[in-house]
Amino acid sequence: MGSEPVQAHQFGCRNCGQEMGISLEDGIGMSFGPNATRATRDDSGPVVNLHPNFVFSKEDIGSADAFPSIEFGSKLVDAMLDARARVGLSEELQSFLADAPRRARIIEEWPQLRAAWSLTRNGKLDLAQKRMDAFVGTAGYGDTPNSIQDWIFQFIGDLTRPYFERLWEALFEQLRIAAQKDDFERFVSYYSIELSEAHGRRYFEICKAYLGAFSEFSQVHQLVASDVAVDDSYVAASSNFDLTRMFYGNAFEAFGDNVEILTAVNNLIEDRPFDQLRSITFDAYRTTDKAGRTRAFADNPALAAVASEFDNQLRNASHHGGMTFDRGTGMIAYRAGKGGQGDIETISYAAYLARSSRLFIQLLLVFRLELLIANKFGARLPV
Repeated sequence: MGSEPVQAHQFGCRNCGQEMGISLEDGIGMSFGPNATRATRDDSGPVVNLHPNFVFSKEDIGSADAFPSIEFGSKLVDAMLDARARVGLSEELQSFLADAPRRARIIEEWPQLRAAWSLTRNGKLDLAQKRMDAFVGTAGYGDTPNSIQDWIFQFIGDLTRPYFERLWEALFEQLRIAAQKDDFERFVSYYSIELSEAHGRRYFEICKAYLGAFSEFSQVHQLVASDVAVDDSYVAASSNFDLTRMFYGNAFEAFGDNVEILTAVNNLIEDRPFDQLRSITFDAYRTTDKAGRTRAFADNPALAAVASEFDNQLRNASHHGGMTFDRGTGMIAYRAGKGGQGDIETISYAAYLARSSRLFIQLLLVFRLELLIANKFGARLPV
């Protein structure tokens, strides 16, 4: 059992390998399909492990005694308490539970935010505000959002916590340094005219893709947000690969484009005009291959940390349909190398979900930076 109101799972039959599925919905109960119906109880049948919020170790999969919430629960609590300690709050668990408001669950809140965000993008600001006002007061925010950009900023911030808050703080400090440079005002103007609209569209599309497939990504999301490793030794019990197979490639493309904002900030930090790299212009940089774009700020630890997950080989396989998934083993196979002509590589579906989630979170950190630039310095909102 998990916390989301609708929990959907797809998995392979233990006998024939056929795709099967079940869903559990608050107030309604369990529904079956595809290829599944309610049967009479049979304790001799194979065990199918399912959990909406955790993955399973390979050793535990198929065991009735597998409880990943026990294995991972203490790690998640430690991550939360460590994040509280970093900002001077109590590390006592009871204090944390008392302080934390009951927030709306992700798939309760996302459809409301998506609708208001879409209305904003379509210029229906009054309708967007009404949609927001009807929901956010019951969403459990300590500081209730009063604008669409504030709502997005807080919502995506929650999706990156607790671990990535430290990366956000370091990113914020880099912006503070850049804002003191002489060319910063010209950068804000350029961003508003040339970058904001396209960046906002990409953020919206990637959020739709990730949160629309959250029944799969929820198995690893909080683990990744807590910096808990999910590698090939783990199995994602729900494996609706059709929902996620292209996500890494599409997120890579969006990140590879939008990361140009970090390059511009780094140019300012290094006392150059925002549109001049060490050896080429910013316009020339924007035409380069996306796989190499993060090298422009690789010497800045705070900026480089936001781009640690950025694998061009995995991108090629995901983006061009070059991955094959074995539901029986839980492993994905793809060819590395230029044009997919290299050696066969493998990655577990659980690890693929985790790496996709980390790339998504990195994109959210950059998105928050752009929202801050708009809010604080008057740039066009990237929504």
